[in-house]
Amino acid sequence: MTSSSHRALPRALAFALVLGAASLPGASALAQARAPTAQELETARTLYKEGKELRARGDLRGALEKLQAAHALGNTPVTGIELARTYVLVGQIVEAREVCLYIARMSIAGDETEKSVEARNEAATLAEELRPRIPTLRVTIEGLPADETAHLSIDGVSIPDAALTEPQKVDPGKHAVVIRVGEGPSAREARGEKMVTEGQAGEVILTVPPRPVVVVAPVVPVTPQPQPSRTGPLLVKLGFGTAIAGAAVGVLAGVTAMTKASQLPGECPYNKECVVSSTGAGDLSTARTWATASNVAFAVAGVGAVVGLVGLWRSRSTTATVEGASLSPWIGVGAAGLDGRF
Repeated sequence: MTSSSHRALPRALAFALVLGAASLPGASALAQARAPTAQELETARTLYKEGKELRARGDLRGALEKLQAAHALGNTPVTGIELARTYVLVGQIVEAREVCLYIARMSIAGDETEKSVEARNEAATLAEELRPRIPTLRVTIEGLPADETAHLSIDGVSIPDAALTEPQKVDPGKHAVVIRVGEGPSAREARGEKMVTEGQAGEVILTVPPRPVVVVAPVVPVTPQPQPSRTGPLLVKLGFGTAIAGAAVGVLAGVTAMTKASQLPGECPYNKECVVSSTGAGDLSTARTWATASNVAFAVAGVGAVVGLVGLWRSRSTTATVEGASLSPWIGVGAAGLDGRF
């Protein structure tokens, strides 16, 4: 850069576009909100010189990074044309042409140097030379349902849906193409690659995969489990406990009555009928009392057994799984039990 170009730069428009930022792979124009400062201009000169030296040594990628940074800071036709030349050398001719077109749109300073004028003229010529060299890539989508929309990306860059079927201008080389269709569980994608050369047109045909079959599991109704009877276990314990106790008392009372009765034949000669004044009268009365107690105890045991069976039936009726099964208690004269049907 010359000292005269240095003087011309601050007079550039405040909204001039900045191209080739190091963070971007291409040469998209970015708006510069202000004129470059003296520090930025000095840094741009250094980067410009380093970039040309790297390019001369064959380090094209390193040169591209330096010149991108130099043009982002200096934003002159001189930095722009060197950036465009380097883009061409690395095969990014789309970016190179965009930089050339941008240089032609830059405002002309009143004291612009001859070097800047030459850069403008070279940029215009290079832009026309590059235009027919840019290849075209068309993506054809097959099997796309009418109720779905495909979304296209080339080399990871999303293409607007409105331009989905239009030929896309790309750099020479291999390109990765992806289409995505559907949302959620029905989302799917198709991928492809295509190698294109300068000035040629290529096509990628991608077929949309069919919608996945979503299997809906049948809803099995949950049968509520019957609540166990709360009174059943209590009746079982109370009934059978009473039955056992009654039976035990009945057996003891019966044995006592039989023991007393076995002593009567010698003491009461009249067929176990004793005279009141006889010594066996007391034993006979005791035997009869124990016999009565035995009968009552066995009766209580029988009632307890019935209560226990009822409690058992109530407990089991809530968990019975055999259809048609039934169980019912019965009580008769001197007997009790259960009737079952299975």
